[in-house]
Amino acid sequence: MTDKKLKFKQYLEKFPDCPSADFIEVERAAYRWTNNPLSVNDFIPINLISEPPPRMLDDSDRMCLAYGLSMFDTLLNSLSKFQKEHNKRRPHQREQFKQDKGSHISLIKLTKDDGIADIPNDRNYGHFTFHEYSKTNLQAKILTFYNIFKENGEFNVQ
Repeated sequence: MTDKKLKFKQYLEKFPDCPSADFIEVERAAYRWTNNPLSVNDFIPINLISEPPPRMLDDSDRMCLAYGLSMFDTLLNSLSKFQKEHNKRRPHQREQFKQDKGSHISLIKLTKDDGIADIPNDRNYGHFTFHEYSKTNLQAKILTFYNIFKENGEFNVQ
């Protein structure tokens, strides 16, 4: 791919050093919470789905990250973080969390032509942020889906 302009560049340009210089092109497996079948919001940055909260408006580093996509370095890390976030919510909020984040984990094979990422954060379940290049179609790069829940509603621990 010769055109390596970042998707959503018009938003990223509003923040200094966005994304930061430690973001690099990567070749790796990545795991992202999605639906199966995919929904329209599965590969849209959170700041483009809803307005950013006012408390973040003066935190340019976090705002920049929110225009990227959250991913994880392993299936287990992705599942563990989902379970932690799901379980800390009240029972009536858990269904909304599943609707917002999805009930599956997509395995995606990222290449250097797809975009740039920071280093997975070991203290945050191997989470990393990925900024796509404008011509990247991550939906087409999904290798498989893992169901987060069993049919009885329990977590599908791998």
